[in-house]
Amino acid sequence: MNQNKLKQVFLFYGNQDLLVQENVEKCTVDLLDGREREWCFERYDLFEFVRENGEEPAKKIDEFLVNCETQPMFSDRKVFRLDHAELLKKPNTKDPYSSHSRLFETLARLLSDPPSYLFLIFTSPASREQEFSKPLFRLIQEHGQIRKFVAYDDQSPLSWLQQRIREKKLNLNRNAALTLIEIVGNDLNDLDQELEKLKTRFPDGCEIDEETLKSAVRGHKHASAFRMAEALAQKQLHQALEILDQQLREAPRDQVRLFSLVILQFRRLLNLHYLQQMHVPESDLSGKIRLPPFLTKQALKQANQYTCLELESIMLELAHLDLSIKFYGGLSRMMLETLFQKICRGFFRNSEA
Repeated sequence: MNQNKLKQVFLFYGNQDLLVQENVEKCTVDLLDGREREWCFERYDLFEFVRENGEEPAKKIDEFLVNCETQPMFSDRKVFRLDHAELLKKPNTKDPYSSHSRLFETLARLLSDPPSYLFLIFTSPASREQEFSKPLFRLIQEHGQIRKFVAYDDQSPLSWLQQRIREKKLNLNRNAALTLIEIVGNDLNDLDQELEKLKTRFPDGCEIDEETLKSAVRGHKHASAFRMAEALAQKQLHQALEILDQQLREAPRDQVRLFSLVILQFRRLLNLHYLQQMHVPESDLSGKIRLPPFLTKQALKQANQYTCLELESIMLELAHLDLSIKFYGGLSRMMLETLFQKICRGFFRNSEA
């Protein structure tokens, strides 16, 4: 490949850290041979450059700028990885000779016209373009390559997960994969770690069905929250409160995430009631609510413990509580416990009249 046509600036960003890291690794491998990576690759954290004024950050900035201008001795390329690119902003200072000003201006120049030997890989956990410096983002767009890896709550990583299952030679069917996503969530790092555990636990390629999977991932942080929502839907107050207590001891500020799971669970149960009223065949329910058949059957049993009016009253209460949190802030443990008690003790069934 003609080196003049080769991209020299890259930005990989988003909340899917695993994909960011894998693309950085692939990019680095494409640019440098094995031995070259030992002496021609350097990694910098921009947080160390911009965290504060002072002698130490200034010294690190100076060293970095000198390294950018110095040609490599044992290769025709050098690759610099710069993490937390979202922190790199145009400084407010009017002093053009300050370390931060020189850093910003030098990088802007390098992005526009990098020396032939220098390749810059920026990374960031930011999810939105607006979090970056507009001039630098525009320069990378114009002269380099930008790839975004962002997962949203309504996106399923099923295709990625199935490919990963094949790569790891695990015998996990589609329904089990959907169950894993339902329990663990959409974060690819979490999913990949659970697959590694499954590979260690089931090395002989034996089939992993939904029940086996639920048992295997029982210790995952989201698995406990998943069981809490299930216990609440089944009106098992003691178990729901016990898991809530365990979750908040491990993560005292996790109330909002747990509340979100409760909303998701009861919205699903209400949707099942609506679908049944529309005479949707049971075989089609799984696709409608985006759950594997195994979990759809469980959800149906839970939904049948409530009337449609009761579920509508619960969702109205959850909506009021959600608005209260957004406008006034804060969700206390007592608020969650009171909500659990009202659901499990039939308060909303009694309110139908």
